[in-house]
Amino acid sequence: MSQTQQSIPASTVPVSTLTTVWNAVGYELTIFVVTFALAMVFRGVNFGKLTGPSKSKTLKPKVMHTEKGADSSPSHSGSPRSNIQPKAAQAVAPSCGLSAKVEYMVNCANKRQAAEAIAIYEELKATGDKAAFEEALKCYKQRPVEVFGLLVQCAGRIGRPEMILLFLDDMTSAGFDRPLAFYETTMKMLASKKCYKEALSVCNLLEADGLEPSPVTLSCLVSFAVEIGDPDRAISFFERLAACSMPSIRAYMTILRVYSRRQNWPKSLALVRDMQDRQAPIDSLVLNIVLSTGVAAGQLDATKELLNEFSLLGKADVVSYNTIMKGFAQTKDGNRAIKLLDEMCEAGLKPNAITFNTAMDAAIRSSRVTDAWQVLSQMVDAGIAPDKFTCTTLMKGLPNGATPEQIAVILDLLRNVTADCDRTLCSSLFRIVIEATVQVNDPNLTARAVAQMREQRVMMPPQEYQRLLQLVLRDSTAK
Repeated sequence: MSQTQQSIPASTVPVSTLTTVWNAVGYELTIFVVTFALAMVFRGVNFGKLTGPSKSKTLKPKVMHTEKGADSSPSHSGSPRSNIQPKAAQAVAPSCGLSAKVEYMVNCANKRQAAEAIAIYEELKATGDKAAFEEALKCYKQRPVEVFGLLVQCAGRIGRPEMILLFLDDMTSAGFDRPLAFYETTMKMLASKKCYKEALSVCNLLEADGLEPSPVTLSCLVSFAVEIGDPDRAISFFERLAACSMPSIRAYMTILRVYSRRQNWPKSLALVRDMQDRQAPIDSLVLNIVLSTGVAAGQLDATKELLNEFSLLGKADVVSYNTIMKGFAQTKDGNRAIKLLDEMCEAGLKPNAITFNTAMDAAIRSSRVTDAWQVLSQMVDAGIAPDKFTCTTLMKGLPNGATPEQIAVILDLLRNVTADCDRTLCSSLFRIVIEATVQVNDPNLTARAVAQMREQRVMMPPQEYQRLLQLVLRDSTAK
């Protein structure tokens, strides 16, 4: 390009040339200008802050931490403040006002950061002004009872039930309202942690405030008192419950068990009649608790009448009959035991091994050995295999006289049941059988018993071998 061309002014550039240039870049230039202008409008505030004094404030904490040597690394969870641990909470709290500390404590509780919330509360109590702290709670956006409700849940989560009673004391001293719902929620939480003693302590405070537990709470209190071994208080709670509402089946059964341990038949029977009057559902579980109480109290006739009554209603089961059968065995009433076995079958119930063994025991105790062996036949016919209890029960009758056939049956039973017996019991069983074979004067049966004992590797103490040998020799000499 020549020097003349370089010095040509812009005004001399032809209009057509400018038009050509504008058509080429004008559209893109317009878009750029508009975009830049909008960006400045939307970012104007932030841009101003970044260029203003607040920028140095933002950087200042980092410089201070660096100067003090504090650990500026992020937490494991990556959360800037929500996961502050108790020690960190104590470090942050002093820099805040009392209201801010209360709010931070509540935020931790709401986020289930239980340990942090409890740590802040303890710090506020230890270092703060009690009156000012109580005033801050009153002025907080949530009611004090709601704040303490959160703290109660926190104490339960970290396994510190003793803090709950402390919270209640603090609420009392501050005059904070504690409605029934707060008390009941607190007791429910304590019960879920199996802190039954503490739950009853809360009930004491509830009653001291002039409040009355609801029927649901009274039902729970019955169980709490039993759990800590205070049956008298359990009965008291139950009576209060029965006076205002129909107790639950669980409450009924809990008190029936209390009466059963005390062998209080009149109270147990009265409670069943109360259930009938209130039309409360009575099942076999309730019935069996009452029947066992009557048997333990020696009220066998009255208990048997109750069984008959509920058997007609279809409420009795196998356990019900077994309970009464046990009573007949204890009183050595084999005749009524055998009759009860027949009644049970007539009622359409299938006896189990316990039923047959108990009936045999009742027969043996009353010296009705023949009846006991008949029960064994019924047991086998019913398809129930005799067990070690069957064997030991029948062997109780051997010293009173037994036939060789019966002893042979016993030996067959021993072959199948000794695997479930310990060494001492096995030794005792074979000793009784060998003595019985000597009594019936059957050397072959004696030899079979000894051989089977060796085959099953049953060992006796040396003195027992010597005694049996003397018994066999004396018997053979007498012949």
